[in-house]
Amino acid sequence: MPLSVQIILPFIPKAKNTIYFKGYVNFLTNSKVTIYITKFSENSEILTEKSKKESKDTIYGVYTDGSQISVSNKSKNYVNFIILNQLDELHVTKLILNGYEVDFKDNFILVLYDYNKIRESEVEWEYCDNLSKLQNLILSENDRPQSQDSYVSILTCPVWLTASMFIQHIINYFNVIKWLIFTMRTDRKISIKQGNLILAIVMDLLLGYVILEYLTQDTKELSSLLMGVLEKLINMLYSLLKWLMGAPAGLKLNNAFNKMLGKYFSYHVQLWWLFLDVSGEKLDIILHLFYYLGYLGVTFQAAMISDMICIATFHSYCIYVYAARMFNIQISGLIALLRFFVGRKYNPLRKGIDSCEYTNQELFVGTVAFTILLLLLPTTLMYYIVFTMFRVLSLLVQYVLAKLIYLIHTLPLYVSALWLIRSPRVAGNVLLEVVNHEETSPLTIRLRLLNKSILYLVNNFKPPVDEPKQVVWTNFLSNVFSGKQVI
Repeated sequence: MPLSVQIILPFIPKAKNTIYFKGYVNFLTNSKVTIYITKFSENSEILTEKSKKESKDTIYGVYTDGSQISVSNKSKNYVNFIILNQLDELHVTKLILNGYEVDFKDNFILVLYDYNKIRESEVEWEYCDNLSKLQNLILSENDRPQSQDSYVSILTCPVWLTASMFIQHIINYFNVIKWLIFTMRTDRKISIKQGNLILAIVMDLLLGYVILEYLTQDTKELSSLLMGVLEKLINMLYSLLKWLMGAPAGLKLNNAFNKMLGKYFSYHVQLWWLFLDVSGEKLDIILHLFYYLGYLGVTFQAAMISDMICIATFHSYCIYVYAARMFNIQISGLIALLRFFVGRKYNPLRKGIDSCEYTNQELFVGTVAFTILLLLLPTTLMYYIVFTMFRVLSLLVQYVLAKLIYLIHTLPLYVSALWLIRSPRVAGNVLLEVVNHEETSPLTIRLRLLNKSILYLVNNFKPPVDEPKQVVWTNFLSNVFSGKQVI
């Protein structure tokens, strides 16, 4: 049966000295064989060295310019041996597999690759198993471990602390630093992901230092400025509640219900302002804490600012929760009463709609309840719309800060520098060039590795930083229209 032999060997320019090499044979089928040449040297000791991974699939060989034909005698000592010769063109002089010499009438394909680029590249070739296997063999031959990205986070944020972005950031930061130390000890080198993270941390520290030096020149002035901003927000909220207690946008609301809600919410705002006024004396301590922790980086500053926004807008969040709960109760009641009028009811056991007959007294009570809920709905809806906008705005600012933290920790500085200098570590696009396809010599293909696109590199070499939770707009809009809390 004719044998198809594919020999993948490094490109070696013509040299005066004989080149000795070592590789591995992969018998894919009875008629198809792939030979990987993974190590070469001008020293003949490579033919006699024994490694721990020595097996019957190991192949040795010689690359000569034709002046030293006597090397063919060495093939008698090996189960697998190959002799390559290059006078005018590269061709196979002798090939022994499993102790038997291969007939040169068989189909030979020579693939020449760049040894340094294959060895240094950190790009994964999902679509090319031969290159992936070749790189693994080269790394194994040079006693270099493959990159280890599998790492289990040690710390996890408790559910009751997930509302604090600062605590989440501390836990995530600890996990990322732990991953960096773990992988550097394992890999014994700085990979692209590790380099990206190291430069991102340095940039984080520099930005944090610059911002602190600009903002904290006078902490007392900054303290009074923040208190002034909080006072303006409280006064604006008071004015908004007074506007809602009147006739907002010319709407005729239920007067008694409107005043009751307005006074109730105003009382909450008053309590919150009293708390801020009392705690304002301790604001200097918070600013000093911000000052010292801010030197850890701009991401720590962003996390602390996010938590401060949560505290400063806690009163509006409470009002939003009350309004959302009332709106949800009224909407659910109106939907249930609409089913009631057509002789239907919701069955929680079957989680479906069942038919049901009602008496006149039940229909009368249902009509009264429907009327009350419907007439009170515009008043509740007005408060719900206004404070839902406040809630969405607060969540938007927090999401922007969380995204800023994520972007800073995933800055592709290192991989961009490697891409600009055309480093072999980011080579991954394969270009095949036919060098020789004459009938009298084997088909010779030159395999060139070109750099991947910068977009691919940025997306595939991000360090394992927790990404902010993505907004599912269908669920978000569903919660808003049904009165469920937007968290």
